[in-house]
Amino acid sequence: MHQNGRPLWHDWSLTTNALWFGPPGRPLFARSYVPEGGEARAGVVLCPPFGLEAQGAGRAYQALGERLKSEGFAVLHIDYDGTGDSAGSDRDPGRAEAWQGSVRAAVDLLRRGGARKVCVVGMRLGATVAACASEGCGLDALVLWDPCDSGRSYLREEALLRSVYLGDQGLDIPPDPAVSGAGGTEVLGTVYDAATVRAMTQLTLESAQGDLADHVLALLRPERPPRRATLERLSLAHAETADAQGQEELISVWPLKSVVPQGTLDTIVAWLSGVTGPESSPIVVPGTSDAALECPDGGEVVEEIRYMGPNRLFGILTRPPGPRPDATVVMLNSGRVDHVGPGRLWVDLARSWARDGIGVWRVDLSGLGNSPARAGRNPGVVYSPEALDDIADIASAVSPRSSSAVVLMGLCSGAYHAVQTARTAGALGVLAINLIFPTGEAQPQGEAPSGRPSRPGLVVRAAAALRRSAKHLPGHHFLGATARRLADVKSWLVHRTTGEVPPAFVLREVAGLGARVFVLCGSYEGRLVRQGEAGLLRRLQKTAEFRMAVLPDIDHSLYTQGTRKQVLPLLTEQVRLLTAPQAPRPSARPGPRWPGQSQLDGQPRTPVGAT
Repeated sequence: MHQNGRPLWHDWSLTTNALWFGPPGRPLFARSYVPEGGEARAGVVLCPPFGLEAQGAGRAYQALGERLKSEGFAVLHIDYDGTGDSAGSDRDPGRAEAWQGSVRAAVDLLRRGGARKVCVVGMRLGATVAACASEGCGLDALVLWDPCDSGRSYLREEALLRSVYLGDQGLDIPPDPAVSGAGGTEVLGTVYDAATVRAMTQLTLESAQGDLADHVLALLRPERPPRRATLERLSLAHAETADAQGQEELISVWPLKSVVPQGTLDTIVAWLSGVTGPESSPIVVPGTSDAALECPDGGEVVEEIRYMGPNRLFGILTRPPGPRPDATVVMLNSGRVDHVGPGRLWVDLARSWARDGIGVWRVDLSGLGNSPARAGRNPGVVYSPEALDDIADIASAVSPRSSSAVVLMGLCSGAYHAVQTARTAGALGVLAINLIFPTGEAQPQGEAPSGRPSRPGLVVRAAAALRRSAKHLPGHHFLGATARRLADVKSWLVHRTTGEVPPAFVLREVAGLGARVFVLCGSYEGRLVRQGEAGLLRRLQKTAEFRMAVLPDIDHSLYTQGTRKQVLPLLTEQVRLLTAPQAPRPSARPGPRWPGQSQLDGQPRTPVGAT
């Protein structure tokens, strides 16, 4: 496909390539970094951490891959089975064994590609998995970057993180009883059944058999010394040790604020260079850009890796087998979260909707995920001024006949970009989840802080605790409602005296251009959307082009299973309506309310006809 004489998407060269490899029907996803000229001194498998730690470490792993490539290493950064873009699910059986099998498959791929020596770098639980997978691999070097003592300790930390995350939002969403009642556990964005929990508790460094590797480097946090059993296992493996510099700023903060620890990258690159030597050999990392994935119901979906537009923006198309469907949904980044979505939600939805015959693109805007930053721009900028141009390039690539014939879907910043793109370039529809309009200029994220890192969210958590306590005071409901009404009156006056454009005005404009808009949000985000314009939104709700649903007890990033059970059916229903072939546009009429739910204020109401 071409536009104005230039290709709309480009295949990445073999020196930097996203690919699938492994067994047919259940392929693994990876990003490879191969030196120019196709020769490497060794192959390196990068094993990421799990969960939110993987999001925080994403840019650090990208930087490490580029650094190792420049030093003559061929690098394979993998997604384990059932994680990231790889096939499978966190609910599949045999998770611990499958994760270790993913590491062994990557080692084997590099060896078959011609790697003279093979090394593995793993972080946190990924380091523990890599150590346990090393038996029989004959590794030349193994780097254990801030390894978890065990899967049990990892699950404890994730449970605490879930409590802090919900406390920051003043929410109390219990774990899924169907999971916890059966001996499983729910962490942010992921569910592990009882068998997986048992396997993870047995996943420890001391349980790793054999010599691990010819050379072992353990990067440990001085403030978090490992258990004695872990130190004894490292001593038995004759491991060298060094400090894991900058680990607090990398993964002990919310992913949006993570900082790449350049000092630790220097240590890893220098150590691997020293133990592998300078001699190189030809290497090719075999893989495919398209893959067929088997679904749990026995069906199949196809996924295609593509690079779009002049800035080579990364995207994955998920579609049913056969011709590409006309119906297309484009899923945008949420904050710094890459194209897999929060807690891998975009992957799960894309594969589910593809089974319904819908084509779904998961994309990265410039400077986020797998897409390079534009020339002269910093990576990691969330509300980037180039975002709308990026989405226009993507829409032109995925729907060349009409760039407005796509459904744009996003959460938080992604919802904002979807709405603004529909406003300026048009769209068939918009799915805006927890829509947040920016309050200032876009700023690059991740600049190295000076001094000791502050404890994230301490003030916010204290304020949330005070709000929860205040709910028990007499008259709290009346006082809170009065305060909200006064704030709405203030916002209404500001909009009409200063010319400030509120979100409701933008949504009215988008709907007036013909795009069908569905806004889905929690109570807090609903207030930000209203900003004194509840009356305008109620009038807009009576048209065919606009729907808004406010669900009070959902978390912002849709990480909890309780939230997903409420949200996913609504999103799926809207996507089916928007992408139905030759579906007639409904006439202007009042939109149906979700049963028992007000679409504007988030307060439960009795449905019409109920007693």
